[in-house]
Amino acid sequence: MCKIERLRGLVNTAFLFFFLEVLTGCGSFFSSCHNCPPPTPPISSAEFVFAANLATGASDVSAFTVDSTTGILTAAPGSPFGGVTSPSSVTVVPSAKFAYVTNFSDNTISGYTIAATTGALTAISGSPFQAPGNPVMVASEPSGKYLYTANQSSNDVSGFMIDAATGAISPISGSPFPVGLGPVAVTVDPAGQFVYVANSSSSTISAFSIDPSTGKLAAVSGSPFPANFFPRAFAIDPSSKFLYVGIASSFMGDSTEVMAFTIASSGALTPVSGSPFSAGRNPIAPAVDSTGKFLYVGNNTDSTLSTFTIDPATGALTPSGSPLTLSSSVSFCNVDVSGKFLYVAGSGISGFSVDPTTGALTPISGSPFPGGSNIFSMATAKTQ
Repeated sequence: MCKIERLRGLVNTAFLFFFLEVLTGCGSFFSSCHNCPPPTPPISSAEFVFAANLATGASDVSAFTVDSTTGILTAAPGSPFGGVTSPSSVTVVPSAKFAYVTNFSDNTISGYTIAATTGALTAISGSPFQAPGNPVMVASEPSGKYLYTANQSSNDVSGFMIDAATGAISPISGSPFPVGLGPVAVTVDPAGQFVYVANSSSSTISAFSIDPSTGKLAAVSGSPFPANFFPRAFAIDPSSKFLYVGIASSFMGDSTEVMAFTIASSGALTPVSGSPFSAGRNPIAPAVDSTGKFLYVGNNTDSTLSTFTIDPATGALTPSGSPLTLSSSVSFCNVDVSGKFLYVAGSGISGFSVDPTTGALTPISGSPFPGGSNIFSMATAKTQ
């Protein structure tokens, strides 16, 4: 009998809760909810392209929004933006919250906040920040906590901490860190473990591991690693297995070489069998697609774009079709965050849709897009 009464009590209580839900309109019995709080709207994302224009007398930074369907670029309100001098490189933290530009001759870094919906740039308080040694290139790492610059005249790499709230930067303890002669490029692997620096005059690549808690760099065992004359620019596949280096033309001849290395778990580099691989003349602008299947190389001297397929096991390169002729010389290539589009910078920005199966490129309508007469660097990012 007691068990029956307890059961009745539970049934009555459950019915009471259901009845109250029905009265307030918040129960599943009704399809609408009259007194419940409104649902949180989904957060929309936007993708942007930023270009640093090094042209004399027209130093500025252009910003564009990317049409996620077509790849068409639309200038952000107020673009191009000033606050830079001889801007040689631009990078954006992965969250697309901050952008940073190296001012080569000024020995500074300009910092900007990025408008989440338009891509418009606003100078960060305290910008530009001091960065001695003629910083020629800047790279951010995946956590968005640190920046690194290759300093051409002081033969070192500097590290900076990023204030997560304001975007202001300050030197990392122990910075700068010595490298080889004439460093012209710096990159961070997608896993955020290693920094690589191209030393053009000593024909080497310096490799460092990153302390994740401080950003401090420690030389990888065996570093620096030998490269052919004048290593100029890097590309790393998304899985951080392979590193590709464009070898620039020099007084020693007209280079057509792209070097390939495997990246060990320690960060050490080992040449891929068959490396270097042949591209066009002065292959200074390599970029790997988001799947790691294709390498695109912009060849500055002959204004062409070479396409390679990447062997996923070895990193070896196989040419894919004939080089594509561009409308101007090329200084930088970048695959967008979605992996659907390739942008090639030089005089303006040429855009291409990427075939995910073959890697073939199709020009985007309206391309090339105006973005300066001498775009030296470019970056893409997407709000999260």
